[in-house]
Amino acid sequence: MNQQLLENKMSVSPSIQLQQSASPIPQLQRWYMIVDGNQHRSDLCRLQPQFQTTFMLSEALIPQLRLVAMLIAAQRLGFNQPTPDIISEEADWFAARILVMGVRIFHLDITLIPMLKTANSRARSFAQKHNLPFTQAQMRMSLHAGRPEQMLIIETETQCEEDKGLVQNSLHFAHNHCLTESSILAACHK
Repeated sequence: MNQQLLENKMSVSPSIQLQQSASPIPQLQRWYMIVDGNQHRSDLCRLQPQFQTTFMLSEALIPQLRLVAMLIAAQRLGFNQPTPDIISEEADWFAARILVMGVRIFHLDITLIPMLKTANSRARSFAQKHNLPFTQAQMRMSLHAGRPEQMLIIETETQCEEDKGLVQNSLHFAHNHCLTESSILAACHK
């Protein structure tokens, strides 16, 4: 019986075998982002951490993230009631990171699975509404050991061979590897 299964697997047509190997898995690069740009979490707005490593980013230096997070959050506002002091939620910021930066993997605690599911849903909805590219983000379980709370480990398809330091990495990423503010605004006005 096992011999028969093996022979059946071996007799798969070459075109099917080619299709299975034709779509390579993209190479991802790991980034360490200081999430100091989102005001919905006051505990994340402390002074810069003493944590230093290569390929660090500062969320505050990527203004497109704030723009998209606020646009996503604003979709839930009711205009017949006063605007709350804080309109964004954690899922809005994760949705913005998915859309703007093309984050494919977040290293998160397992307790954040529901939040990431919400973030993917919001990103998908916003992308469909405004005809923007969307690829669902995945989670890699992380215990946050050895790094500050305000540090988010992400993986993107963006490949950079040279680490330019926190500020230059952030500015380079914002200008060369993210959705631009003008393309975001143009998509929202269609």
